[in-house]
Amino acid sequence: MVRLPDVRHPVRLVAVVVGLVAVLVVFGSTCSAPDQRTLPPPSSTSTTAPEETTTSVDRSRTVLQPLTGRTTTTLAESGSARLTGVVAGPAGPVPGAVVRVERLVGDAVQVFEARTREDGAWALDGIPGGRMRVRAYAPPSLTMLEPEIFFLSEAEPRDLRLTVREHQGIFVLSDVTPEAPTVGSDVNVAVRVLQRVVDDQGVARTQPLAGIALQAQSSGWVFLDGPATTAGDGVAVYTFRCEQPASVAMAVVLFDGVEERTIPVDVPSCAPRPTTTTSTSTTSTTAPSSTSSSTSTTAPDDE
Repeated sequence: MVRLPDVRHPVRLVAVVVGLVAVLVVFGSTCSAPDQRTLPPPSSTSTTAPEETTTSVDRSRTVLQPLTGRTTTTLAESGSARLTGVVAGPAGPVPGAVVRVERLVGDAVQVFEARTREDGAWALDGIPGGRMRVRAYAPPSLTMLEPEIFFLSEAEPRDLRLTVREHQGIFVLSDVTPEAPTVGSDVNVAVRVLQRVVDDQGVARTQPLAGIALQAQSSGWVFLDGPATTAGDGVAVYTFRCEQPASVAMAVVLFDGVEERTIPVDVPSCAPRPTTTTSTSTTSTTAPSSTSSSTSTTAPDDE
């Protein structure tokens, strides 16, 4: 309970009352107002794009790896060089033969061709000079196995005599198993029929003859089995038997559609059957000799 002062002083009383009212108002406003605290001002955040930095790279010392390639060379189509010559074979001049002239420039090859006349002569005019490789051929049987290689000057014509050789005919290769047949054993003889030819590019080749009719004949061996024609690889295998020790002769008779041909085949002779030697060994046992020793006792002489 608040005790009021003495009313004898009214002015003082009014001042006290006013003071009390002010205290109550302040206290009441403090209790009833919500808690409002002062928050710090928000920090200002500025977003700035990163600055782009360009750095120049010094490539003056970079070592580049070499690349494999081919140098492109432009070949001259014409020139002032001249080549002439004659193609001759086993029977003389060869008409209609192909003369292939190859001009070699680095990895490039420039090709010129000519045909021989009835007398085997040929000529090439207006070609560029340089390193040349020349060969002649007449399919299917004549060709040069080794070309002519030389340097051709445009200021000096050159005359060549080209010789072609025959590359044709049928021949037979053979293989015998076992290599040393004996009497009573079977022998397999494989023969392969081949033909030599010259192709359209003048290359000498050897090719098998498939399906060709043939027959194997032998003296000294007995025929057991074998085909009548060659297989796709030109091979035919025949079986014989050795009956007696003797030399053997063998031939293949074939018909190529034009004529019958007999071609000898090299084969080994029949060897005798190996003999079996049985050795008998005699073993003698000798008893050791006994040696007896005799001991003699001599009585002393009586004195």
